[in-house]
Amino acid sequence: MPGKTVRFNTPSPAYSVASLPAIDGSVSPQPIPTIMLPAVDCQLHHALQSNKFSPSAISWDMSYPVETARLQPPCTQFDWNAPATNPHTTHLTITFGAWKFTVVPHPASRVSYVTVLDVLHGIYRYFRTSSSERDYRALSSDKRHRVTSAYNQRWQRCHPAEQEMEQKKGVKQIDFLADSKTFWGLLPTKELGAWQLQVTRS
Repeated sequence: MPGKTVRFNTPSPAYSVASLPAIDGSVSPQPIPTIMLPAVDCQLHHALQSNKFSPSAISWDMSYPVETARLQPPCTQFDWNAPATNPHTTHLTITFGAWKFTVVPHPASRVSYVTVLDVLHGIYRYFRTSSSERDYRALSSDKRHRVTSAYNQRWQRCHPAEQEMEQKKGVKQIDFLADSKTFWGLLPTKELGAWQLQVTRS
């Protein structure tokens, strides 16, 4: 029946079940042991910064394209192409639980350093990658239900002409976040050039 099943676009998993962060609706994912994290080497742009009590200046449901991101008061304007860090860096690492990925300048960019917009695009691309049936089946019944709901809500909200194509693309990593897919911001870690992604409920 439509809306009751899930599809998978990849025959083999891109990550192990053990690497999946817990889907519990909390602001912070499972912590990475401090012993793994040596010293922060640069300052993050203020629009991307958050803490456990205050979100960043950017309001964004990560299941939607980067173009839907908006600024929250009192931050009303800034250059989205501003450097993401000071000093500038050619790449930075983002962690989420045991997931880890690298952000680099956009190929069409005229600058050699990572910008605020590059960070958002990097996050979006990562969470749009396909999941696997093995990882899905390994979840508890409750978590599978939440992932299924997130998947169905995502393709059903597309334009009618695009729904079938989006459905066939299958479950994405963003669906594993269930209803906790709103960008909260980034926190520094003790690993050089690495920042921890924080999310909250949509």
